[in-house]
Amino acid sequence: MNRNQRPLTSRQLRALEKGQIHEHIDCSPDPLFMLKRQYERGFDKVKPKLPSTVVKNWRDAQALRTGTKSEQNLELAAELERKAARTYQRWLARFASKSLANYVQAIRDHILPLMQTSTDLYEVTRKRIADAVEDGHIFLELRFAPQLHTMEGLTLDQVMAAVNKAVNQAPIPVRLIVCALRHENDKQFVPHNPVHELAALTLKYEEVGVFDLAADEGAYPGVLDWFMPAAVQVQEGGKLVDCHLWEVNDDTSQDRRRLAALYPFLSGLERRRLSSLMKKVAARCAAFSQAKTAEQRLALLDQIDGLLDQAEALIHKSGRVGHGIRGKSQGTYVLEVCPTSNVVTGQVKSFDQHPIGELLRAGKLVTINTDGTLFTQIDLTKEYDKLQKQHKFTLAEFYVCNRIALAASSFSPAVKASIKAKLAAGYRKQLSSKR
Repeated sequence: MNRNQRPLTSRQLRALEKGQIHEHIDCSPDPLFMLKRQYERGFDKVKPKLPSTVVKNWRDAQALRTGTKSEQNLELAAELERKAARTYQRWLARFASKSLANYVQAIRDHILPLMQTSTDLYEVTRKRIADAVEDGHIFLELRFAPQLHTMEGLTLDQVMAAVNKAVNQAPIPVRLIVCALRHENDKQFVPHNPVHELAALTLKYEEVGVFDLAADEGAYPGVLDWFMPAAVQVQEGGKLVDCHLWEVNDDTSQDRRRLAALYPFLSGLERRRLSSLMKKVAARCAAFSQAKTAEQRLALLDQIDGLLDQAEALIHKSGRVGHGIRGKSQGTYVLEVCPTSNVVTGQVKSFDQHPIGELLRAGKLVTINTDGTLFTQIDLTKEYDKLQKQHKFTLAEFYVCNRIALAASSFSPAVKASIKAKLAAGYRKQLSSKR
């Protein structure tokens, strides 16, 4: 970033139009909601055991709420609850960050038990969307594994109905991603692989736009053969396919062959054209970072816009890779990069060593995502702030990442056109205000 271009303030970043295509609902519940439900279920049932300060503050708050209901007592109760929630989130994030196994265990033991009723599923999804709107989102794709929410009797359709209700009430465009899980073909863990039921679920509901392969890439690496028939079924039904890949493991020749089979939609000529367009975009972004006036930056943003318009249809057909930061085979796949999450799960040593800037400036199709908000203690505004401070991201680069995410998303052409107009207007307004 040029020294005469000041970083945006937190307020400016929060107001900036943005969106993302990689966040897990079950990695993003509100810690206040979690403690409320755990208190109702019994703190003694929570494993690993909650910190004593969390339990004490929460119980003290409930005692105040059931005692003399003065305004002062209710305010003190609310503050104690917020304090307990902050402590709980920090403790849970520390536990989850020790290893990917801990991360998965925290989801299994602390989150999934609280997402087994229609009411709770609706509330978690509704609150996440509301927080995203406050965070400046104007579009959002949320993913989850519906099969994990049937442990106490809900059917897959009942799970979908609860989550769809929140999506349909959203004040911004929201689409869902249904996840199959890598271990589900292992009878040691799952007696029956639900992949075909999940593919059918993806095709059944209009709120769902994408079918994904998620979970432990370390134990079950690559694009799995058993996932392919269901993925093709979804694609033939007119919806998109995604795959978590190259977050834990470097690329292999087998990965490359399977990914090419999964995403055969661009010819070699089209891939070369898309690569050329994105390198031109990267060059304009580099010029933007050195521009000395708002007029120059606006002119460069216009050029970037034109190049992205040419690339838009090609990006949509490219194929999506969840995370995708390892190896050298990113090519023209859309990379759903989650920088802070990669640090929390130990895939990258530190935020400043993350390859996101290098990938973007090499012309790769980078998008910026949170992965989840609970363990990362992050939202997209904070992610942007870290990127501008530690990787010198400019307004133009944030715009490019949002345009790539939008082009790769599962929204209809009409919805995409509306969102694109809002993005363009918002970024031009921000540039004009810095004249």
